[in-house]
Amino acid sequence: MIKIRPLTSALALALYGTGTLAQSAVLEEVIVTAQKRVQNLQDVPISIAAVSGEKIDDIGITGLEELTQYIPNVTINNGAGTPNLFIRGVGSGTNAGFEQSVGMYIDGVYAGRGLLASVPTTMDLERVEILKGPQGILFGKNTVAGAVNITTAKPTDEFEGMVEALYEPDHGEQQYNLVLSGPLTDSLSGRLAVRYDEMEGWWKNTITGAEGPNQQNLYARGSVLWRASDTLEIHAKYEYGDFDRGSRPTVVYQSDFEGQQNAFGSVPFPVVSDRDDGAGDVDGTSDNRTDVLAVTVDWELDFATLTSISSYSAYDYESAGNTDMAAVAALHRTKFEDYEQFSQEIRFVSPGGETIDWIAGAYYQQSEVNISQRVDAIDFALSGPLSVAGALYADEPGVPSTFDQESKSWAIFGQGTWNATETLRLSLGLRYNKETKDLDKERYADGLQIRLGNNTFLANPLNGQLIADVRQHSFTDLSRDEDKWTFSGSVQWDATDDAMLYASISTGFKGGGYDEAYSGAGYEIRLANLSGELTGESVPGNDPSVLEYEPEEVLAYEIGAKMGLLDGAAELNIALFRMEYENLQTSSLVGDVFRVGNAGESISQGVEVDGRWRVTERFTLSAAAAYLDAYYEDFTGATCTIPQTTDPDNNPGCLREDGSNITGRESGGQDLTDETLLFAPEWSATLSARYAMPLSENLLLAGNLDINYEDEFYSALDLDPNTNHDAATIINARIALSNMDRNWSVALIGKNLTDEKTYVWKNDVPITNSNSYFGLPQRPRSIAVQARYRF
Repeated sequence: MIKIRPLTSALALALYGTGTLAQSAVLEEVIVTAQKRVQNLQDVPISIAAVSGEKIDDIGITGLEELTQYIPNVTINNGAGTPNLFIRGVGSGTNAGFEQSVGMYIDGVYAGRGLLASVPTTMDLERVEILKGPQGILFGKNTVAGAVNITTAKPTDEFEGMVEALYEPDHGEQQYNLVLSGPLTDSLSGRLAVRYDEMEGWWKNTITGAEGPNQQNLYARGSVLWRASDTLEIHAKYEYGDFDRGSRPTVVYQSDFEGQQNAFGSVPFPVVSDRDDGAGDVDGTSDNRTDVLAVTVDWELDFATLTSISSYSAYDYESAGNTDMAAVAALHRTKFEDYEQFSQEIRFVSPGGETIDWIAGAYYQQSEVNISQRVDAIDFALSGPLSVAGALYADEPGVPSTFDQESKSWAIFGQGTWNATETLRLSLGLRYNKETKDLDKERYADGLQIRLGNNTFLANPLNGQLIADVRQHSFTDLSRDEDKWTFSGSVQWDATDDAMLYASISTGFKGGGYDEAYSGAGYEIRLANLSGELTGESVPGNDPSVLEYEPEEVLAYEIGAKMGLLDGAAELNIALFRMEYENLQTSSLVGDVFRVGNAGESISQGVEVDGRWRVTERFTLSAAAAYLDAYYEDFTGATCTIPQTTDPDNNPGCLREDGSNITGRESGGQDLTDETLLFAPEWSATLSARYAMPLSENLLLAGNLDINYEDEFYSALDLDPNTNHDAATIINARIALSNMDRNWSVALIGKNLTDEKTYVWKNDVPITNSNSYFGLPQRPRSIAVQARYRF
């Protein structure tokens, strides 16, 4: 059977051999499976960043969002509501109706929803490969921007294990890892990996007194590997996760609250700090439980290797919190979401090394997502026409909206490589995709009533008096059916024994869908007069056509070179790319929800360079840099900024006749043509250095220093200048003492050593017409102790 060697990072450092200090200043080979066969990274005509599980563990990375600091042009973070995965400025944004434009695959299984991608998949890994650009043939489904390909560690023939603990005192962070692996019978091996982590937090809410982010996470993976014969191997695994999080750090970093005092003169959006403290009443909680079962069969036939991957994935998610970001209780929502996915992939891979190497296969997936949201209370104590202290209550509390979607998709694909000469290779790939989506969406508010109620600062003596009755009920039953051919082609030329040049063209496709935040039909509001009598008034709803968003497509070009230098002591890789998107799927904050739209045309182009150099046996350098020019080539009707809506004389397209803001799904709005895409810094770079020094015959001192730079960028679709993220440089370091065999180690891990103040996300404060903005700050400086023992 195929054996895969331990890897070192293509962007990080390669210093150690197997158990002892390496004896020659030559870089280790990096093996990847980006093209569904085992290959040297330097032989693959794709821009790839590959990081070993050992490197991930050594620098204390606990989530993929930390890993992307080391990879230019890649952003993964928890975002606002759903995780953000962006490569080269392209991703899906925030809306529960979205699937990801960057596909995540764990042991070949597609993580179809963002909440599956938020699992801490950095424990006990063999490697992580990040493929940039569309991967529309071999990965296929929805990978129009790239793919994150994660391979977990497999059961071993020999018994081995590892225990590890990490403690960070300032933030109360603890992490414990356990790995056991070895033979169960002559032909059967097993592996168990368990992680528990918790954190008290580093942020304090000055209004509620809560501290966060407080979290408790448990993640376990069990797997067995059965070598049924010399040609048949079966690997089965089960993963379980339970992730509880609360008091998410949120700050209002800027507020123009003139005229925004509530009825009692209190300021709903005070600015307290720019990171470590916040004043918002946003102490939300979330609980996500995940289950993944996968069975992979590899059967070596005479003409090819047959691989079958069968999987079942599911999660149950619940969140609750105030979504208005105000210092007074105003809008509280509870959300429930559950998801189930079954997939089956079958592929045949030729042995390789022949005149024609080929891959052929088929893929099937069906999934169901059920989302329900409930507005628990609305307090109108903020500002505006309803300057009284009022609250929205339901006589019979219920769920005002449900979103139930079933999806089915299947594909057939093939790729062939013609080894025309010993130095020239030409590849062609083709895939047919077919997808259907059926939606049942219901929204109702019958019996919801607005009554005078308590305010955070003053109790109203007229509590309970009815001032309005709201009635709404709508039901939507829709179906989508679409199909698409995608193709890819490439040419590779080995210019010398140490230099490979390539050029490629590829397409990608991501299906359309439905906006989960669509509000449905209009309301009937019955207002009470001074005598308490109710009179009816109808308020029109949105046009149902805005419920759907269209598929996005991409045509991409790339040329590059992968070179070995200094007799194997160094490598240098260069890639120039251009990606042209039609109907790029976007989302923007409207009210306190994220609405979906399509940008007309978008361009992402630039250059990426990475390399590594083993200077001596003890000292290794690596670096990567990227220049990115990502912009909307045609995007009219985008959501307007608050300053634009409050200046109608200079921005007439940003207001309707009734004075309300254009959502971006209707006529009007602002024109973002030639403006930047989101999460698209113009420059980004990383530099890493590692040095190892023997202290004695059996002691080794090793240290690494990582410097990561990211230029300014936007995370809010309206591109309000007040939401611009400043450029930042993050410095991380680790120093470890171990024995020469590295059976044990004790280390200090420092992250963000210069205490840079950065944000994951910035946007307008919802439901206010003031120039107020909130952000999700990133963790400040932390220094942790890590101890590890291998046996």
